Amino acid sequence: MFLVKDFKGFTTYEKAMFGLFLLVQIGIFIYFWLQEGDADWLNIIAGISGVLCVIMSAKGRLSTFFYGLIQVVSYGWISYEHKYYGEVGLQVVFGIFQFVGLYFWLKNMHSDQLTDDPNVQEVESRGLDTRGWLLTAGITAMIYGAIVYILTTKTDAKQPWIDGVATSLSLVGQTLMTLRYKEQWFFWIVINIVSIFLWARGMFLNGGIDAAGISMVTMWVAFLINSVYGYYYWKKLQDVQAADKY
Repeated sequence: MFLVKDFKGFTTYEKAMFGLFLLVQIGIFIYFWLQEGDADWLNIIAGISGVLCVIMSAKGRLSTFFYGLIQVVSYGWISYEHKYYGEVGLQVVFGIFQFVGLYFWLKNMHSDQLTDDPNVQEVESRGLDTRGWLLTAGITAMIYGAIVYILTTKTDAKQPWIDGVATSLSLVGQTLMTLRYKEQWFFWIVINIVSIFLWARGMFLNGGIDAAGISMVTMWVAFLINSVYGYYYWKKLQDVQAADKY
């Protein structure tokens, strides 16, 4: 089953980095559990599933969509509780994207050369040209304007301008991921920085540190580190695939 096979072919560095991400999430959960005497399982589910989702995405593995589906449901509910409505709407769209992305990726997979098991598959990466970049930038600007307008006029969102940045860039980044473009990672890097600020500022405005806020900030920091590595790995995938054609 690919959910098990997808954990094969990791380098020692990848195992250490990804293992640390998971341990930190679990550590935060345990700390607040001991401090507050109550366990918010939704935070740990969102954190761990989110980390597994981005890890598998960076490696180009199909199981990213399985973990992604769990993450969008749990994180979407947490965002709703904190009135980050742009994030909530985004998770609904992301839920749909999990199935669309799975469809597109299934048709463009190849065997991972780092394992001896031909059943371990990773996606074929590609890159944007100049025309693609211009089109992507234009679409991003239009989506951002529409989302900010909706958030400021139709909801009581606490941080509509920041929320709008994260939401619009996420929609474009997810689309690029679905279509297998390595440039998606540039968008995820910005998204992760904005999301860290969003949740940190939210705790400041609420006047205190809480388990959900700390867990989400930590999750987005892990996502940021993973995004940098994700671009490096997808660039390597594209170079290997290009070499294999000659």
